[in-house]
Amino acid sequence: MKTRVLSVLLAASVIWASVVTYLYWQLKNNPRVVAVTIDAGKESLQNIQMGEMERMTFLRQYLERFFNYDSNNFWQSQTSLAFLMAPKLGEERIREVSRLREKVQQKNMSQIGRLISLKLLSDGSYKALLQLQITEDTQKNQLFATTQIRLNTTERSLENPWGLVVSEMKFTGTTPQEPAFPAQVFASHQNPTLLTFPCAIENIENPREQDLKIKITTLNISELQITTAKSFSGTAALIAICKDREFKFEISADDKERDLFAAFPAAAGSERRRETAPVKAKKKDIYEKTIENVLGIEIDN
Repeated sequence: MKTRVLSVLLAASVIWASVVTYLYWQLKNNPRVVAVTIDAGKESLQNIQMGEMERMTFLRQYLERFFNYDSNNFWQSQTSLAFLMAPKLGEERIREVSRLREKVQQKNMSQIGRLISLKLLSDGSYKALLQLQITEDTQKNQLFATTQIRLNTTERSLENPWGLVVSEMKFTGTTPQEPAFPAQVFASHQNPTLLTFPCAIENIENPREQDLKIKITTLNISELQITTAKSFSGTAALIAICKDREFKFEISADDKERDLFAAFPAAAGSERRRETAPVKAKKKDIYEKTIENVLGIEIDN
């Protein structure tokens, strides 16, 4: 019995070795797999060109996570941001969150942040304007914060599928007053500028349709993706028309800075202008004509 088992195992081993050898020579003579090696060093990573739309999406999600939290999820949500930061900045954020952890958790507080605008500056950094609403018990405070951000590339991972990290983030100003919303938007032919409106857009008045490509997505609010033609120059005046309001703004081309995102508030719009048809004069009936002839007067309609 033992001899038979050993014979079976020996035969199986010979067959397996023969199959492997055959497949090896087939692969060697007819290669079907190409191995690609990539230097994962810092220099090669920085040469990877990321799409601007992907960078904008990353920044919107990063800022949403950074500025939205409450007493219950403060520690978890803020420490998880370290995966989206460069190592030094991530360590600083964890130390800051650790310092504030007990104080925040003891209070019944929350913070809601809403991105208002996002610009790409001439030096390659990004400037974001946010509206913050901070609630502690029943007390609510609102302020507007401006921050400047720089990005670097990194290896993609489960915690960071973007392959992007925030390498620098500094606040450049805060104010309780809402800044004046810009009526001029700087766009580009390379990547679309995303504009959102607080209502469903019914129509766009675009005098330069050949120079401006506009894609509209409408649900309860509307989203416009605007891309300029390569030959676009000067300024185009547009009007986005909703049911009761309309928003006037200009699209311009500028090499120094570009608007990636802007959320128009309701206050930036004006009451919709409506064209009224001229009132037609009422045709006088026979009785009115008789009175006019008898009395020698003219009856107004």
